[in-house]
Amino acid sequence: MRKKPYIIGEVLCVAALIGFIVWLCITRSGGTQKSIEEVSGPVVQAMETEQMSKQSNADAFKAFGIDFSTTEGTVYYANDSVMDVSELLIVKLGDENDAQAIKTAIENRVTDQQNLYKNYAPDQYALLQDAIIETSGNTVFYCTAKNANELYEAYKKAL
Repeated sequence: MRKKPYIIGEVLCVAALIGFIVWLCITRSGGTQKSIEEVSGPVVQAMETEQMSKQSNADAFKAFGIDFSTTEGTVYYANDSVMDVSELLIVKLGDENDAQAIKTAIENRVTDQQNLYKNYAPDQYALLQDAIIETSGNTVFYCTAKNANELYEAYKKAL
């Protein structure tokens, strides 16, 4: 009969642990309720002058093969020179479950670019190897640039 106090304690500990895990899942899912303009604004401001120019959703579709019309917002910047792989893509999704498909398309783009630049533009190949591809709940961030870390920090702060 002495086991009864221990059983109650164990049940309370397990219940507290489950409650804590549920709380973490709810509060740490990432993403944002902000508009794509609010998220991308500080990142665009952190870009160097004339580093990249704004591109259309059609350009993004051509580059990544993704139908961005199904997203809540897309911001795509790229360098106009074919010898510069600098790109910035921020996508806000209606459903965070779609993030993996976007991330896979970006990874495929980076791999294709690496294969293209590997043998004749080692500096651009190095940028591609250091590409940042991150998801945070309902947003996806991709950047290949000399200051990619700085742009990623601006993105994280904007969330």
